[in-house]
Amino acid sequence: MICHNCKGNGYVRLSFEAEQSIEQCKVCHSQGEINEDNYYHQTWTEGENDAVAYYYGPPLDPECFENYTISDE
Repeated sequence: MICHNCKGNGYVRLSFEAEQSIEQCKVCHSQGEINEDNYYHQTWTEGENDAVAYYYGPPLDPECFENYTISDE
């Protein structure tokens, strides 16, 4: 499964104020793909108040969730 965090590139672009940097993807360890058998911390927002939902388990389909994020930590 392609890593949603880096979109399969193996790196992520970070921006802070006027600074930009490129870092290795910590979710897929710069491989571009994640193992569907591993468990990951995942969050997304839902409902009228944009409540944050937390999930720890196999990767979910990111297109089904608003503001979806995944981390390996």
